[in-house]
Amino acid sequence: MLANRRARKRAELREDLAARLRDTDPEVRSKAAAEVAENDDQEWALRELVRAVEREPWAEDFSGTVVSGFAAALRRERPIRERTEQVFAQHLDDPEGFIQAWTSLTAELGGGPAVRDIDDDLRDDMRGRLSAVRREGWTADGIVGRGQPGGFAYDLAFDIAVMLACVVLLQNAPVSEEEAERLRADTRAVLRKALPHSPGSDERAAALAPLTKSPVVESWTDRARAGVLIDEALDLCTSEEQDLVTLGAELLAKLLFGEVVRRDRVREILDGLVAREAQENPFLLSRILQCYSHLHMPMPLDDPPLPLLLDSLRHPDPVVRAAAAESLDPIAAGSPAEAEAVEGLVGLLENDSDTGVRRRAALALRWLNYGDEHHARIASEALERQADSDVPEILAHSVADALRRGAPDAYDRLLSGLESPSAHWQLLLALGNVPGGSGFVLPSRSQRKALIQRVEALRDTAWADRDISSDFTGAERAQLLSDLLDLLRGQ
Repeated sequence: MLANRRARKRAELREDLAARLRDTDPEVRSKAAAEVAENDDQEWALRELVRAVEREPWAEDFSGTVVSGFAAALRRERPIRERTEQVFAQHLDDPEGFIQAWTSLTAELGGGPAVRDIDDDLRDDMRGRLSAVRREGWTADGIVGRGQPGGFAYDLAFDIAVMLACVVLLQNAPVSEEEAERLRADTRAVLRKALPHSPGSDERAAALAPLTKSPVVESWTDRARAGVLIDEALDLCTSEEQDLVTLGAELLAKLLFGEVVRRDRVREILDGLVAREAQENPFLLSRILQCYSHLHMPMPLDDPPLPLLLDSLRHPDPVVRAAAAESLDPIAAGSPAEAEAVEGLVGLLENDSDTGVRRRAALALRWLNYGDEHHARIASEALERQADSDVPEILAHSVADALRRGAPDAYDRLLSGLESPSAHWQLLLALGNVPGGSGFVLPSRSQRKALIQRVEALRDTAWADRDISSDFTGAERAQLLSDLLDLLRGQ
């Protein structure tokens, strides 16, 4: 009798937990997952949790979902923890093998079938995630330098790896053929409206906006949707008509800024365009350079087109020089051509006749992640020489670099720049978005008080509604002021 009662209570508890794992409230699901992970029946717990992960809806902060409970359940008992660790350790350089091994494991636990058909986008996404796993201390021998199982650092490295593996499988979910066909039709309709407008014009950008703006409601199929759009852009890039090729490259540069998919095909088509016709079309070349940079950003290209970028710094058309300057970050960082890239960027910043080119050069010099400290000093010295620039954006980059280095007059220069009612938004980002630097220091109490007063003055004199550009809407500029005030008041 007593045994039956206990069995009934265990069954009722499991039913309650299983129901909570399906609750519409993510917090309820997350708490239920943590409880399931502690259940005595590990086989049942892992089956429920792996299925919960597979049906988890989109979450901006995926670490706070049921995946945390799943990771905890995987490392709770030694046999399954070691099995999981082997899957990662043995496949850190083999994304396809990892996907097969990981999904075979989750299938054994009660999840969906193992993945056998691995497309290029899934492979590339997993390769990038495995690089992130390595940075968490994973090696071919397991987790190294993070203590022992059960310790905070070790368990955190384990949980992050599990989370990243789950994210990749979810965010590479395909769209249905019906949805893909609808996307193709909608994309072609937008492209027909954009084609009559001049390349690079505000009118064309506005016409293309429905294809390039972030979705109102994000979902796991956003990556697959981006793939459909990029396929349409690539089809234009292979056209025999020059205006269609240019439109395709313009759209491609915008799409790759948001999501890099079809990586191999994109690279092949870009290389072909450079060889065939880009040199005769400066705008087309500028967009190709941007595409290379976007391709390189999430995962470095095996053979980046550095000679093309460096040559383009000397192109007679400023639109190409500007694109080359901006695209050298991140491609030149840490490369054998870093010294030549820095020399070229400094030359553009100090000598180019086009203000737009000089602005892009200053941007690249500020943000480049230098592999050589000598090159970093050359860049900082060049930006320091722009301390009195009459170009607001260049002045902003100069101030930001001074803050990064901890220059004695950095905050005085920032305060001076914020006196202008038309202060550039990059100047306002200088405090909250300064790249890492050992010299950076927080403002003193008096400096912080003065900064708050200057930012409040900008807010009260309608800075957010002045000089609106494609960089920021009025609402976004207002939010920038609000965020900066929160940062300064919280220091």
